[in-house]
Amino acid sequence: MEFSSLSEKAAYLLGLIKGKAIDDEVTCLAADLLHDIALSVDAMGRDIDDLSDKTDDLEQELYFLAEDSDEEEEEYPEEEIYSMACPNCGEQIEFEESALDDGIINCQYCGTPIEVGFSDEEVSE
Repeated sequence: MEFSSLSEKAAYLLGLIKGKAIDDEVTCLAADLLHDIALSVDAMGRDIDDLSDKTDDLEQELYFLAEDSDEEEEEYPEEEIYSMACPNCGEQIEFEESALDDGIINCQYCGTPIEVGFSDEEVSE
C-alpha cells in the first residue's frame, strides 16, 4: 500500500488498531502519538515549502533591485577627482570636483586651508 504522507500512514495504522478493537491502552496511545507526530511533520513540510517559495521570491526581488541600482549608478557618473600637493606639508591630497565650487579645501594631513579653483586662463583653454 502506498501512502502520500506520514499522516496518511499513521491514520491507516490508527484505523487498523481501532478497527480490530485492540483495547491495549499502550498500543492505542502509541498509535495516537504517531498520528499526531505525523500531522506535525506534514505541517512543517508545508511550512518549509512556503518559506522556500517566499525565499525564492525575495531573491528575485533583490536581483531586480540590484539591477535597478546598477542602472542608476550608470546614469549618474562619479565626480572627477583632482589631486595636488599641499603647499604647507607637501603631501598629495585629493578632492572632488564639487570642492571647486567652495573654492577652499582643507588638507587631510595638516588641516591647512587651500584655495582651489581654475584660473581664467585654464577655463578659456
